[in-house]
Amino acid sequence: VCSSDLDDTQGLKIRRTDNFSLDNTFISDEKTKRQVEHFTKVRNKYIYINKRKDANEIEIDENTFSNHRNVLSVTIPEGVQIISEKAFASCVHLRNLTLPSSIVSIGKYAFADCSELESITIPEGVRVIEEGVFSGCTGLQSVELPDSVVTINEKAFEACTGLKGIVLSSNIMSCSAKAFPGTGRILLTNKTYKDINGMVVNTANEMLLFYRGENEEALIPGEVKGIGDRAFFGSAVKSIKIPEGVISIGEEAFASCPNLEKLILPDSVANIATSAFDSNTKILCHHGSSPESWCMEAGFAKLK
Repeated sequence: VCSSDLDDTQGLKIRRTDNFSLDNTFISDEKTKRQVEHFTKVRNKYIYINKRKDANEIEIDENTFSNHRNVLSVTIPEGVQIISEKAFASCVHLRNLTLPSSIVSIGKYAFADCSELESITIPEGVRVIEEGVFSGCTGLQSVELPDSVVTINEKAFEACTGLKGIVLSSNIMSCSAKAFPGTGRILLTNKTYKDINGMVVNTANEMLLFYRGENEEALIPGEVKGIGDRAFFGSAVKSIKIPEGVISIGEEAFASCPNLEKLILPDSVANIATSAFDSNTKILCHHGSSPESWCMEAGFAKLK
């Protein structure tokens, strides 16, 4: 357990030991309610955790513990809500990590290259698994994600070659094809996900998460109701037909598809993200339909 005291101007300071335990009393202390400076500091043997100036949130800020090779175990106390970018990156001997139920956000690459970390349970309340958050954690074997998670971004578990099992909720709305090593294989170990002609679909919420096929023509399955963020991003498809019944199309869903010659939108599509298509995409839709109105407002010249 770390000993601690509070600096009136710079926030909470915690003495470093090999096994970190950020004691609950740090957070409940009335002095932490003061509006201390936003950024945490690492100075000599002290590490600071501050209350943000502009919000009622307590966070561990960027790079706070990064590259601290003597850290073996971390228990983050209740009350901490945000773990910022690279906060624990390259803690290469970190083996045990306990996150509190108060956590709502974990920043990009927060635990990247913690190569001895073996398992992780993300608490309920976290909605997004950010880019690279556990990338390079080669010793990571098991991951448990709560029902609150709806998005898994690129490289979230990149190079986690030791992964043997991951527990996913049925609520995933968007998942990058590059989230895991062999993302399709990992998702398909969970019964609510299936591959339909190279398209990985969450059957529980009828979302098409991503395309991993090689066909030049993609026919989206009839049971799909939504197309997730970046679902076809960078694919080599030339033609895509979206069936009647699809309601939503996510951010960059069809962006950076250099060979895409045409895309057919049904009348059922009601919600289209601003960045769903590249500006030169040829879109086919019915005159007077909701998709046509969106395309005209978005300035698509190649509209038929």
